[in-house]
Amino acid sequence: MPASPHKTRVMTLLVYLKKTMTVKKAYLAAIGIFLFVMMVGAPLLYTADRAGIITVKDMGNTPEQATVYSGTPFDGPLNALSAIKASITNLYTNFMPGYYEIVYTYSKLESSVNAPFMRLYSRARAELYKSLLQPEEIPAVLHVDETDEPPPPDPHKVVSVSSTLLYTSGIHRYYRVDIAFEDGKEVSFLDTAVILSDKEKEARVKVQAKRLRRIAESNEDVNFYFMLLTRMQDTDYFEDIIPGEESTKEYADLFLSLLGDNITKLKWDIGTVRDRTERVYLTDHHWTVYGSYIGFLQLCEAICPDHTPVKLGEAVDFPDTRFYGSYARMCQTMDLWDEFRVYDFGLGPFVCTPHWDFEGRVAYLQQQKFASPDINVYAEFFPKVNIVEYPENRTGRNLLVIGDSYTQGFVQLLGSAFDKTTVFYYDDYPGMHYNSVIKQLGITDVLFLQFSDRILFDMYGDDKLSFIRLD
Repeated sequence: MPASPHKTRVMTLLVYLKKTMTVKKAYLAAIGIFLFVMMVGAPLLYTADRAGIITVKDMGNTPEQATVYSGTPFDGPLNALSAIKASITNLYTNFMPGYYEIVYTYSKLESSVNAPFMRLYSRARAELYKSLLQPEEIPAVLHVDETDEPPPPDPHKVVSVSSTLLYTSGIHRYYRVDIAFEDGKEVSFLDTAVILSDKEKEARVKVQAKRLRRIAESNEDVNFYFMLLTRMQDTDYFEDIIPGEESTKEYADLFLSLLGDNITKLKWDIGTVRDRTERVYLTDHHWTVYGSYIGFLQLCEAICPDHTPVKLGEAVDFPDTRFYGSYARMCQTMDLWDEFRVYDFGLGPFVCTPHWDFEGRVAYLQQQKFASPDINVYAEFFPKVNIVEYPENRTGRNLLVIGDSYTQGFVQLLGSAFDKTTVFYYDDYPGMHYNSVIKQLGITDVLFLQFSDRILFDMYGDDKLSFIRLD
């Protein structure tokens, strides 16, 4: 007997629900497997990376810093929870399976699509800048000598500039700057502005200056030097290049004024925006090898004026290599990178620990031809060295450098003015016995060399000056 229409509808509904549930179970299973892989994959990748089994590609993300609580009855538990939160955030930001590949592919596509619009926008802003310039007053003259040649174009004079906000992190705003100079050179570069209130800037500067004074005052038997590694925001022309952002020059000057008379103070020179484009990488905060040479000349004049510094030497270029600095990696600007250039300074015989030699690194980089944003080309050419010795020198002076990544590749050059140079990087500060190091190594001179973001404001929360032991 045929089934009733009602029973047929019920059976049809049950079959439909069964199929629907099967599909939903499949979706839920897929989602569950995906979440499980992400949850377990990140810790596994982190562990394997730290163990040296694999290398997780770096996209240049700024690590989240744990909030530090003080003055409450629950400081201990709150600080512990804050540290756990920061660790989990960093773990599941940088070590998610497939993170680099997805972000890199998306960024390349985005850069390709946006490139023509960015060019149009930059040109429009540049033309607007030109239209707002006040025409220079031309003095009246009774006679013009037609044989007089016009003055040559000024390579430092800006004829057009535009800045575009690309990205905002928790501690910086990132800008792209497109600029043209009177001599016809056009350059695009990336730079930042710190995100701090004026009150917080001043407070941090005072704390950091006090910490540095404490170190310098703990030993009066050595010559103590400090070089501030300047950012563009620390200059008086910054506000003309990125309108709407405030220069931090007054805080850099405040910091230097708060250091004692027992400290010889220097500020690395990037006096014009043209200097910034030539002495700093276009996609990074770091000085170029040429920029480090300018710093070397400044330091030689202050520390050892009787020393004859080496010449700049012959340039060595790597046309197949692209250096994507931390700014490019943070903003994912795949259309903007730095050409990598080093110089053969012709340094005399020296020994590095760990071993490093110029010719070997040149051959290595020429063979590798790095061109992807996950490789820090500068660090590949200039890995950390801890000791530089010039056995033929007879200066009677041994230098202790307390610095950051700017020190990489620089101490080989700076060490040429001393018998022996020993380096402590900022991640070496915990456990460093400052006065013991001075006594054991016969240190005569101490140079504190640090990037302004770190030494002025401790923007990354990693400048552990208070961890240096002075007992």
